[in-house]
Amino acid sequence: MPIDENKLASEYRSLLGAIKFRMFSLVSMPTARFAGLRMDRINNEICATSIPGGWRSQNPFKTMYWAVQGMGAELATGAAPFAISRAMPEKLRMFVVGTEASFTKIAKGRITFTCDEVPSARNAIEKSMKSGEPVECVLKSTGRDTSGEIVSEWIFKWNFRVLVD
Repeated sequence: MPIDENKLASEYRSLLGAIKFRMFSLVSMPTARFAGLRMDRINNEICATSIPGGWRSQNPFKTMYWAVQGMGAELATGAAPFAISRAMPEKLRMFVVGTEASFTKIAKGRITFTCDEVPSARNAIEKSMKSGEPVECVLKSTGRDTSGEIVSEWIFKWNFRVLVD
């Protein structure tokens, strides 16, 4: 069965809702919730998350800890596939099988992570839906500070497998 577009739009709205996202993150990602991770934008083209600087996300050197950046970057690549999985009758198994990161500037203040490859994730999921086989998909997330400068770039290799009956 195809992905239900109305349900997908509803899932996107749900992830954007402050209260629903807070509850979701509290239950599913408590460390991210504690660090202040939030969903800024999600649709069929792009997903953006952000995380504030400050004591909850900093390392001993007073910059944002790399793992906190990783949480924001991973969610930027994984939130849309998660929403897609909730908009289809089949179950989707998804997990990260590889990651790379590069850091180009000290991360201070609010950092926004953007993935503009949502169509690639959807194509991979639909390919798995048709074949029943796992499909790997490489998605990139770019972290920028409030001035728009790149602070880190992340590549996540996702493995998607639609479990067909």
